[in-house]
Amino acid sequence: MLISNRIRAKFSAVFRRADWRVALAASAALAASVSASQAQVDLKTYADEKGYLNVKALTCAQLTNTTQDDANFLGVWYSGWFNGHMKRHAINVNRTKAGIHEVIEYCKANPDKTVVDAVETYVKKVQAGQ
Repeated sequence: MLISNRIRAKFSAVFRRADWRVALAASAALAASVSASQAQVDLKTYADEKGYLNVKALTCAQLTNTTQDDANFLGVWYSGWFNGHMKRHAINVNRTKAGIHEVIEYCKANPDKTVVDAVETYVKKVQAGQ
């Protein structure tokens, strides 16, 4: 009986420590997600009083400060805008998704640039075959 109580006590101590670690990790993850979600704003925040967004003036900082859905939406819009200028009427979905991701990553590293600059940098990279 004494041995089983000691074993039970050791297991309880191990599980309490494990529970503490799990709780600490979960709290840290929650705090990070809350702070990240608080930093994000709706895209309409950057629109004028009539609801229009000046896409040429939008900065990378603004793009990375918006929600992921809004950033993806803008990425598809910019893709269509650039393809329209080049008289292209088709979309490569996988390349567009990869391009949006690259533009967002570029914007994270260069918040002072405009999104147009970021897209142009990506387009030049693709045209150069990189």
